[in-house]
Amino acid sequence: MSLPRRWNPRFASLSALTAASALALGACGSSTTEPQAAAPAAPESVSVDGQEVEVPNELRFAAETLEGQPVNGSDYLGQDTVFWFWAPWCPVCQREAPHVADAAEDYGSEVDFVGVAAQDSAEAMQEFVDKYDVGAFSHINDANAAVWAGFGVTQQPAFAFVSDSGEIDVVRGTLSPDELTERLDTLTRN
Repeated sequence: MSLPRRWNPRFASLSALTAASALALGACGSSTTEPQAAAPAAPESVSVDGQEVEVPNELRFAAETLEGQPVNGSDYLGQDTVFWFWAPWCPVCQREAPHVADAAEDYGSEVDFVGVAAQDSAEAMQEFVDKYDVGAFSHINDANAAVWAGFGVTQQPAFAFVSDSGEIDVVRGTLSPDELTERLDTLTRN
């Protein structure tokens, strides 16, 4: 048997590794076997204060909270909002949770906080919310990481700061309490 002319033995192990990774990633995900209902389509524009406003691509999602309540990203237009992207098993997210809870308490009258949990089951997400006392604000069950993808988030933790005018600033990685406060002060000043 002859090999194709472009075959390179250096890439043979890379190809095998890529295939194995794809199989492993395909096996990861939600532990439930129940089929998930299709989410309603997210609107492309909404009325905010009597004016028709185009919904930014990042906010064109329809999802459910951990409590099973429907939510659309467009619901957050017209108000300052912080999306916090986390996973239940993430040790950095676990350390960061008390700071996010404190910020939500301090800025809750000015800023809407929303957790976006992914990469685990709804049960594990709810256990995290209860254990780390971040239940004062809502959390989206984004088990398949579709909302994460819409914001360009590929790993946790991350934040998206959405101004009341719809401007979005995504921060990939952790924020110290001081950095989070600084960003929230900037968000609420605009």
